[in-house]
Amino acid sequence: MGVEGSTMARTLRHIPNLMYYPLPPIEDMPWREKWLTEIKPVLDTMDLERVLGEGALVYLKLLIVMVLYSCSYRDAVKMVNVNVVVAWFVGRKVGKSTLHDFVGRLYGVRKKLLEISFKLEEKCLPSYLPASAHLVDFMAWLVDSFLLDLPPGKRSVETFREKAELERREGNLERARKLLSLGRTKRRFEGRWTKKRGVSHYGLKAVAVISVSLFVRSITLKPANFSDKRFKSPLKGIKIADRGFSPSPTQLIAREKPFTTLRAHVEFFGTYLNAFWRPYGTTTWRNDVFLHVLGVIYNIKIFLAIQRRTPPERRAVQL
Repeated sequence: MGVEGSTMARTLRHIPNLMYYPLPPIEDMPWREKWLTEIKPVLDTMDLERVLGEGALVYLKLLIVMVLYSCSYRDAVKMVNVNVVVAWFVGRKVGKSTLHDFVGRLYGVRKKLLEISFKLEEKCLPSYLPASAHLVDFMAWLVDSFLLDLPPGKRSVETFREKAELERREGNLERARKLLSLGRTKRRFEGRWTKKRGVSHYGLKAVAVISVSLFVRSITLKPANFSDKRFKSPLKGIKIADRGFSPSPTQLIAREKPFTTLRAHVEFFGTYLNAFWRPYGTTTWRNDVFLHVLGVIYNIKIFLAIQRRTPPERRAVQL
């Protein structure tokens, strides 16, 4: 076993890039590798480098690898050396520190990046869009919020003050007094406490605006205790939301069909977030970047699902 392992190590060191290895049959690939082979043709056709800069698409692909494999910067960079499909998907090797710095650059253009992925909807034939796209005959957006949990970290005075305030609002004054006496150290992750259905959550809140075709158009990251009633979307058109949002002339609270049917479709994105969300950084802005990367992957997956329903000769991208 030892001789075999050392021989493999020597062989890998002499290979300049594993992207030259032939890919295994797609039916033999695990689901993550299958996703990469499906996503790559779409990414390559999108005009991303105009926004990100020349050569930056490689770093975006590595962030996608981080999301799908739930790994760190270092592990994402190393996977290019040991995973044939990842090497083919990314295209070349980069350094860990360079990838870390790219997240800072991506923060300024994260909304434009999501807008470009949303334009995939225009490439889909209307007759093959999801059934939800045909339920209303006016411009409408689905709005919902999703809690994103973060590790609460060590005890801190600030943490227990927030918890005590939640208990005080519910009338538990004795419990609030006990909480104020606890905590001594600093918290690591940037987030806030809130309560939902009687359960305490620490972290952030993502407010997503989704088209009736199920494409994510906008993502806003707020502290977990941000009230949905305060959310104001910059997009034109009617917003269809639940009772937690404030009703207005441009925002409907879904109570009757077809709005209640549409409201159910927005939960697809919430399920997707629950599957792939994790703390990608201690700061809010780094988590905001990865949240938009998640939105881009989601839009591409919706686009691919629509293309599979479309006859091969009428598809925008050949699968």
